Amino acid sequence: MRKGLLKIGITAGDPAGVGPEVALKAVNALRDDLIIPVLIGRKSVFQKNYPDIFSGYEAMTGTTGHAQLQPGKKYICDIPLDLPVPVPGNGSPETGREALAAIDAALDLWRSGAIEAMVTGPVSKSCIDKSGVRFTGHTEYIAGKIGEPDPFMMMYSERYRVLLATTHVPVSEITGLISRDRLLKVIRAGHASIRLIDGERVKLAIAGLDPHCGDDGAIGTFDRTVTASAVEEAQKEGIPIEGPFAADTLFMPGSWERYNLVIAQYHDQGLIPFKTLAFDEGVNVTLGLSIVRTSVDHGTAFDIAGTNTARWSSMMNAIRVAYSLAVKQNQ
Repeated sequence: MRKGLLKIGITAGDPAGVGPEVALKAVNALRDDLIIPVLIGRKSVFQKNYPDIFSGYEAMTGTTGHAQLQPGKKYICDIPLDLPVPVPGNGSPETGREALAAIDAALDLWRSGAIEAMVTGPVSKSCIDKSGVRFTGHTEYIAGKIGEPDPFMMMYSERYRVLLATTHVPVSEITGLISRDRLLKVIRAGHASIRLIDGERVKLAIAGLDPHCGDDGAIGTFDRTVTASAVEEAQKEGIPIEGPFAADTLFMPGSWERYNLVIAQYHDQGLIPFKTLAFDEGVNVTLGLSIVRTSVDHGTAFDIAGTNTARWSSMMNAIRVAYSLAVKQNQ
């Protein structure tokens, strides 16, 4: 297989959401013969619900035969589930079960060497939970499945990049999860990854947890004692990071654009500004894992599923970012 050629597994997400549509449209639009796409989902769902855009896919069953995958072709790995084909928009425990089966199949393909990176479509946490599996998100689930306990969630676009110190947890639990050591792990992972993307000359920033970073102790001492300590240690290690900065000004346009990567302390602190500025092109990247995994930055959008109106730019970007990261990691 020639240099730079990469096999990427793409899960369709919840079969009743927009995942199948955006996955098919992105794969169909690929014009890069260095990417061999493997669509992972139930063939019957694509055939029944998306017949106009599901064509030209060659079958790839199980984890065998991957050595024969050819550039310029697109493949489907059919998920062997005996379930009714869902009506678009009707999420259910069954669609949650199917979405989870696609993730598991992708991981099996990766373990066998059949794929070298993984792109995931949007799933419904509620539907998966109702299927009987506790699920807080792709990031945590995949990390648990491959036995790597420290995943980090980065939202990426060409102009804006945000790395989260915590992911899908209640706000009431955040301070109990963030420590100096945790922040140092996040900073190190972010620095290593952003250097891979942007090269050696990078600059990082970190947002404070409390309003105004605690106003020098008048509001709180967390940022003065925990966040600042992590920043100082990272700087001693040679990591070019600044902060902590008050989040209400750090995320203003013209401010955080000065940095290659901004670290937010919790989910909404980072995701609200990111999605406001980069929703259509945003990509979710999981750091800290041996598998390269990216995802769209949007949800299942059950309300527009099956209407042929879903924008697929985020899925296309997720495929391209996965390719770029995997190639650079292999260099």
